[in-house]
Amino acid sequence: MNRISRRGLIAAVTTAAIVLSIGTSHAALLTSAGYSQNFDSMGAAGTAPPTDWAVFVGPSGTTNSTWNSSIDPAGVAAMLPAASALTAVVTPSGTNINGFNAALSTSATADRVLATSPTTVSGAALQLTLTNNTGVALGGLGLGYDTVRYTVATNTSGVATANELPGYQLFYSLNGSSWTNVPGLNPTLAAVPNTIGTTSTTASFAFFSAVAQGANFYLRWVDDNAQQTSPDQIIGLNNVSITAVPLPAALPLLLSALGGLGLVACRSRRCAALA
Repeated sequence: MNRISRRGLIAAVTTAAIVLSIGTSHAALLTSAGYSQNFDSMGAAGTAPPTDWAVFVGPSGTTNSTWNSSIDPAGVAAMLPAASALTAVVTPSGTNINGFNAALSTSATADRVLATSPTTVSGAALQLTLTNNTGVALGGLGLGYDTVRYTVATNTSGVATANELPGYQLFYSLNGSSWTNVPGLNPTLAAVPNTIGTTSTTASFAFFSAVAQGANFYLRWVDDNAQQTSPDQIIGLNNVSITAVPLPAALPLLLSALGGLGLVACRSRRCAALA
C-alpha cells in the first residue's frame, strides 16, 4: 500500500474542502414572511454566491447540442458543482462556466447580479436551497425574479441570432436528486428577447407533493449552452422573492395542473371514451 505524505494529504483535504464550499449551499429559511435575495451581499469583489446559493454545471461529455429543444430533468439531476469561484466583474463578457458576480450596469455597480454564460458543456444552473419554516406544509410557491440580459447573442459570423432556449428554465426538487420542470415559467423569445435589458417574472406553481414543515427543497434556474450562438446571450438572475403557498391554498394550482395533464392525455387517446 502506498503511503500518502502528510503534505499531500493536507493538500488533498484542502482542495476537497474548497470544491465543497463552492459547489454546495446552506439552506435558507422560508418563513411565512417569505424569502428574498438581491445578491448585493456579494459586493463588487466577491467570488462566491450567497451561502444559500450554488453554481452547478453540466457534466463532462455533454455539449452545446445536448439541450437544443428542451432541458431534460435527468440532465439537470446529473449537473455537478462548479469547480472554481465566480468571476467578479462590472460587465460580464465572453463565456465563463463557473459564473459571474456582475454589476447590474456601469452606473449601478453596487447592484449585484448572479450571472451565467456556460461553455463546453450542456449548461449551468443557479441553485437555491430552502427549508420550509412556515409552520405548515407547503403546497406551492409564489415567485418573482429578474432575468438581466447583458449581451446580444450572435452566430459565428457575428450576426445576431437568438438562443434556441432563451433565459432560465426553472426546476425544483423535493429530495435533491430528482428534478421537475415548471413549464409555465419556461421563457420564450417574447419574454426574454435577444436584446440588452431586464425581464421581470412573477408566477405561482404547485409542487407535485407537499413539503413538510422543516423539510428542505431546492430550486434551480438552468441556462443552456446554446448551439447556434457563440458566445451565448449572457444572462443573470436578480431580485429573487419567494412566498409560501400553504397546502390548502395550493389546491387550485394543483387541480389546474392535473386538469392540463388530463387534457393532454385525453387528446393523446383522441378522447375515444367520450366519442
